[in-house]
Amino acid sequence: MSDIPADTPRRGRGRPRIIDRQAALDAAVRLFWERGYDGASLTDLTGAMGLSRPSLYAAFGDKDALFLRALGRYGETIGADPMVAFERAIDIQTATRAFLETSLRSNTAPDMPPGCLFACCAGTVATQDTRVASFLSQVMEGTAARLTNRFAAATSNGLLTACPTPATRATLTIDMMNAQAIRARAGATREDLMADLDARVDAVLLVKEVTSVSKPR
Repeated sequence: MSDIPADTPRRGRGRPRIIDRQAALDAAVRLFWERGYDGASLTDLTGAMGLSRPSLYAAFGDKDALFLRALGRYGETIGADPMVAFERAIDIQTATRAFLETSLRSNTAPDMPPGCLFACCAGTVATQDTRVASFLSQVMEGTAARLTNRFAAATSNGLLTACPTPATRATLTIDMMNAQAIRARAGATREDLMADLDARVDAVLLVKEVTSVSKPR
């Protein structure tokens, strides 16, 4: 979506051109995702985003600020898909599988870089930039809280055992998600990751116990 209303008069000679901020930011997301923070030079970024350096600085700030904006954009779009799938699923087993499978498919999409911008790129930057560390911490805490709430509801309804706790199940799910991303970044294919997806879901839910709890007596 352009930042300029459709009825805005055409610019005259010498006036700054209109910048489609979202399209430019999406290009930055892809480049950071593909090359990492250090691997994406300002020259690379301006080329991918179709901006001059002055225009980039005016629209997004310096490279550090742009990276934070890219993380936010990723979190609002591709990075949000696993949680959307989790919360839309009807039952807890389907939801857990949907969360991990949606993430897995994003990690191995043929038209996108492998892995995850958060798990594979931002984590290394977080050790040097407290703002990135704080951002990632907030994302992980928010994700864990939403997972925990649903695991807690399933536990209260007798669909899951009380141990592991809902919070522990949430942590395991996030760990599984990040491990998938790292494996994809290292070259694992979608088929590789799908082959043991059910085992990862079982490890989170302890399906044998779920089955025994749900059986009528």
